[in-house]
Amino acid sequence: MIEILRKMFKANPKKSTIELIEKCSDCGRETIIEVTPTSKGFGLQGGFLLKCPPDGYLAKCPACYEANPKNESDI
Repeated sequence: MIEILRKMFKANPKKSTIELIEKCSDCGRETIIEVTPTSKGFGLQGGFLLKCPPDGYLAKCPACYEANPKNESDI
């Protein structure tokens, strides 16, 4: 997942925050996730990103992540 986020920032070098507008993989609700680089990696606000093979990701809203923090590929 970290490599995917690095690629996003490499493609947008002038941005200090990238806003992802995705549909929650569980409930389908629009989820806006702000990604910001930090000294220890990346900070996410507004939702969660889960790695999805091979080079993708799934977004989850906070409520769905709290109810089910794993995605289908983790089970």
